[in-house]
Amino acid sequence: MTQKLLIFWASWAWFPFAAACLWLIFRGGLRRRIVGAALLAVSAVPAYARFIEPRMLTVHEETLLLPGASEASPSIRIALFGDPHIGIFDNAMPVRRIVDRINAQDVDAVFLAGDLTYHPRAEDVAGDFAALADLDAPLFVVLGNHDVGFPGDDLTDALLAALGESGATFVHNRAVDTEISGQRMIVSGASDLWQRRQDFSFSATLPEGVPVLLLTHNPDTALVVPESFRYYLMLAGHTHGGQLRLPFIYRSFLPVTGPFDKELHRFNSPGGERLVYVTTGTGMVGLPLRFLMPPRIDILKVHLPE
Repeated sequence: MTQKLLIFWASWAWFPFAAACLWLIFRGGLRRRIVGAALLAVSAVPAYARFIEPRMLTVHEETLLLPGASEASPSIRIALFGDPHIGIFDNAMPVRRIVDRINAQDVDAVFLAGDLTYHPRAEDVAGDFAALADLDAPLFVVLGNHDVGFPGDDLTDALLAALGESGATFVHNRAVDTEISGQRMIVSGASDLWQRRQDFSFSATLPEGVPVLLLTHNPDTALVVPESFRYYLMLAGHTHGGQLRLPFIYRSFLPVTGPFDKELHRFNSPGGERLVYVTTGTGMVGLPLRFLMPPRIDILKVHLPE
């Protein structure tokens, strides 16, 4: 963690460096001007990834048809976000901005796909996520690997207390029979894959004919869901879309073993086709940078089977 913080704070040295480059450009001779301009241009890329893109909160809208649905079928409008990673990086997208942006989208429900934290102080957790209480739609949450100690401290208790204060519904290894915009739904959840405590036994008692959403953190969970559990759509995060979306090599940064990257995947399993939607996250791990993959909230219009 010390090295990550060193990178975070050392990055501020770019500003005097940029000032020196500008001095060369405007006060130096031709050769110095060329050198200053070249150095400034090259350094502007990591500077943009450090100081600008992590603060650019975007919204991506998509329409999904669940199995058996059509564009004329009833629909719900949901917000999905994940990986805020509030903690040691002060340039992570604030939860307050995320909440305000979601409230402006007029959604029926909100899903938070884990990794809320990144090495915060346990005593700060309640304040870090207090803004979630101001969401205008019901919130469903699971935790991610960083929340439960893989790696870092296990912040489960502190997060459960904070989420309870916000009115969120915690769906680890259980299902909730509920209504979203007047439509009966089963919202289920799986605990983090790396924690090795996933339990899908709740699926044996789910009513037939009711659409089932499965919220989890790691989309690789799709590889281990029992064939008998016929969920309609999995919602996940974890990948950050690579976080640094460098052409040709970004996939080497994806912390998954399956075929998952971002957005909608149609995953063929022995139990049939599975729909897996992966949000690219709003925060950062490893490096305090995002490049060509800005923080994002996914707004999904989900058509339900009739």
